[in-house]
Amino acid sequence: MSSNRTKYAQMQGIIPALITPYEEDGAISDSRTRKLVRHLMKQGVSGFYLSGSTGEGFLQSAEERQIFLEIVMDEVKREVPVIAHVGTMDTATAVQLTKHAYRAGATAVSAVTPFYYKHGSEQIKRHYIDIAKAADIPLICYHFPDMTGSKQSADFYRELAGVDHIIGLKFTSMNTYEMQQIMDVCGDDFLVFNGPDESCLAGLSMGAFGAIGSTYNIMPAKFAELHRLFRSGRIDEARAIQYEVNQVIQELLKYDFIAFEREILRLQGLETGLPRKPIQQLNDAQRADIYETAKRFPFLNVR
Repeated sequence: MSSNRTKYAQMQGIIPALITPYEEDGAISDSRTRKLVRHLMKQGVSGFYLSGSTGEGFLQSAEERQIFLEIVMDEVKREVPVIAHVGTMDTATAVQLTKHAYRAGATAVSAVTPFYYKHGSEQIKRHYIDIAKAADIPLICYHFPDMTGSKQSADFYRELAGVDHIIGLKFTSMNTYEMQQIMDVCGDDFLVFNGPDESCLAGLSMGAFGAIGSTYNIMPAKFAELHRLFRSGRIDEARAIQYEVNQVIQELLKYDFIAFEREILRLQGLETGLPRKPIQQLNDAQRADIYETAKRFPFLNVR
């Protein structure tokens, strides 16, 4: 077994891309964050990924992202790994967040490629190298072409895999062939994490080290069991769970995924507040529809 696979073995399971709980006034909630984190840990998750797409990191200030990380770190008390997403449109803020994550004791940082401006591969590579040099903390790159418009090649990641502190990649794409190509050229010591929840089993089957996903907030035990069954070689049973959770994801796709997940958490007794605008704000009819939908799936444990 390679050194990174041994060193970061705790990150090998199911890692929720954590919802950021807010108070009624929109401020980050200390108490609600702690309750959600503790709940998910009891459900068997293997760590947390903070301030990414699901966590609304791009709708928050750098200070808010730092506060959120500090709350989670204090609640987790190093029982499970915490990955801080530090991705931003500019390099300087990403470097600032990386230095803070190191001081706060995060296990690793991660960063999506800069978006909106059409950067070339060399500029994106330089961005990642600057983050990697900012502090003595591992960096997991983040491949999400559907959202960033940036689709880098396997050779791009092969070059980054040789940079100190860059240990892996969060791969959020349905193209498992491309995932396999990246793993092939980067080697076993480069840790690739599956991104799309609806293809969690497919990604694991192709060799993903672990899985980082959004709906792990609302179905943590199901995905933890899927991972356990996969590791035990019980593929038919794992596949049956993937089919079950995909039925929920199919319903989720009728809404903004963050709004849907926050409502499911509320129905589970875990209040996380409203998402920040312009993310969808559900009306009463939509909430009622989500409730009726959720009741069809007993494992969602809605009240």
